[in-house]
Amino acid sequence: MMKRNIKRRGFTLVELLIVIVVIGILSAMMMLSSTEAVTSAKASNIVSNLRNLKTAALACYIDSMDHFDANPTELPTKKRIVKYLNSGTELPDSKDYEIVHDNTNNEWFLKYTVTGTTSEKTQIRQKLAGRAKSVGLLSAASTTAAVYTAANDANDVYYFVR
Repeated sequence: MMKRNIKRRGFTLVELLIVIVVIGILSAMMMLSSTEAVTSAKASNIVSNLRNLKTAALACYIDSMDHFDANPTELPTKKRIVKYLNSGTELPDSKDYEIVHDNTNNEWFLKYTVTGTTSEKTQIRQKLAGRAKSVGLLSAASTTAAVYTAANDANDVYYFVR
């Protein structure tokens, strides 16, 4: 009877540790890029909601022009303009959106208050600041306000309506 000399060679501890380290590095890189994508998506959602609310507010204004011209400081309420939104329902995070009036110039603005953890707020504000000029975001409710920057008025973003 002949004995076979089968040498079983597995992975060494060093090889396993190297693989674990490489997987850890790759997963950390994926986490960073996915966080960036989520933040960018939230900023896009905010801008989209502001545009939708602006369209709804303008439609409400046009339908009730006589009423608002007689009472220029009266704002259309969110409850009133919600029927002009495509879905006909409140926005999911509508508590973060407000309609504000600049009495000096008789202008309306939509205000969004950035919410979340401190790091989320910072990241979203930076994303919004990057899009501010192309979108038309402001740092304060006034036509003389500078374009929105992440440093100005820490948690509030304004969007001109009328």
